[in-house]
Amino acid sequence: MRQRTDEIASRNGESIPALAVIVRKVWRCGKIGLNLSTQRHTIVCMTVDLRARHSLLSKPLATRLPLEVRAGGAVLECERGGRRYVVYCGHHENSSPHASARLLRKKLRDAREQDEASCEAAPLSGQSLSEQHTAWSSVTEEEDYGDGESVAVCARFGYQLVAYAGRSPVGYCTFVARIEDAATGHLPSIEIEVLEIWVVPRHRGVGVGAALAESVARLAVAGLLELESRLSRQRKATLFSLAVLANIHSSSGAHFLHMTVNFLREKIDELGVLFSSGLQHVLFDDIELELR
Repeated sequence: MRQRTDEIASRNGESIPALAVIVRKVWRCGKIGLNLSTQRHTIVCMTVDLRARHSLLSKPLATRLPLEVRAGGAVLECERGGRRYVVYCGHHENSSPHASARLLRKKLRDAREQDEASCEAAPLSGQSLSEQHTAWSSVTEEEDYGDGESVAVCARFGYQLVAYAGRSPVGYCTFVARIEDAATGHLPSIEIEVLEIWVVPRHRGVGVGAALAESVARLAVAGLLELESRLSRQRKATLFSLAVLANIHSSSGAHFLHMTVNFLREKIDELGVLFSSGLQHVLFDDIELELR
């Protein structure tokens, strides 16, 4: 861009020292719209929105990603330690999100003393538990605030997963997945953030946490499949950074994140068996693990 500007100025036999500076400035802002005049010539550049031209996900993320399961729906059923557990979105089919959240908070309080004395678990307050929104999806549109500041388009979806033994909630996990367009100098990103994970003490060590981790992976991969479908319609293969992250306060929390990453890898590998090509448009080198 700088070289081309200098060529125009020298060919016209005039010095336009400000031109290169202005071009560099508007390039950083993301748009070019110049109409610069000298005594002999007028140089006109069409207005081009550079950021829109290079926005990879503005169309695929223009609408919310559909939810794989609704409140009260079963995500996973399993046998663990001789007992049957079911992971639901929000609450048991014959209960309500209000009752489920209240009962889990009570169990959290009852187990606080035991969790505080434990080297493996950490006491939680249940602040991420919602009595209304147990499955949601949203889109934040790209916004340009000027002076080089902008927010890339971002799609989010989140779930509140509750593990039940019969009609009794015995653990939960809340998480949010974010798919964000590329920021300057970065790849577009997919982040799966675990907000809270907790299991009732007497149900620990039998695989309830593993059932919740597998449920997180299953719902995250459903989001990846929807993204794959949208990108395939544009024939646009895109390289992402993919990470699983959380604020970790215990060894059991770190173990849960490792399980989630392993389940994610398994389920992504399974896509290559179910579909001949697997993921062709949602590409990534590896799954990063971020323990905060």
